[in-house]
Amino acid sequence: MDALISKQIDDSALRSHPWTTMVSNASNAYIDFKKQPKLIRSSLEDLIPFKKWDFVEQFYSLVEWINSPTSTLESNDCVFNAADKNTDQQYPYAKKCSARLMILFRDIPENCQEKSIHWLINKILTSVSTIKPNFKAGAIALSHSPTCYLALGDEPDTGGMGFQVTLTFLAYGKNESKCYENMNIVLKVAQSCLHSVNKDIQYGELDALYKE
Repeated sequence: MDALISKQIDDSALRSHPWTTMVSNASNAYIDFKKQPKLIRSSLEDLIPFKKWDFVEQFYSLVEWINSPTSTLESNDCVFNAADKNTDQQYPYAKKCSARLMILFRDIPENCQEKSIHWLINKILTSVSTIKPNFKAGAIALSHSPTCYLALGDEPDTGGMGFQVTLTFLAYGKNESKCYENMNIVLKVAQSCLHSVNKDIQYGELDALYKE
């Protein structure tokens, strides 16, 4: 599966964590899924109209796991975009759907270490590129966005400036059905990769970066 770095970073407005409400929709507010995991399946509104498709269950599973006690990461924002005309010329399919998952280290200060963010992105890229190398109907693009971590202070020189990592899931197909089948595959690959990264963090690989 293709893994790539996306240069389409939205830094027009500084993000915060936790955020309060969306500018475009004040009814959408941040929910800490670590504390309220039962809300995952009812609060991800983008997925509800598509619940008959297998990829929705896979998306729920991914979000539930990444916010579970066994994970060293957590999620911050999720989006799903339904199948539509494909304009990505490098993928010869009529339809495309996409999704987004923003993640961060649960150890909040780690998100303010640029070395740690680059480690996380490179780990995911390497892992994705080694899984299903012959699968050409999907991809995962990664980017990072400047973020103010309010727990560390929101004033200049308080140490709260850092990043979040965005995984954009892309799936293609000759029709809507194939798009959603392939999105299920992309999400399974993503969860497998993040499980691997999680183990590396637990085994101290990230900490070892700072012992040189």
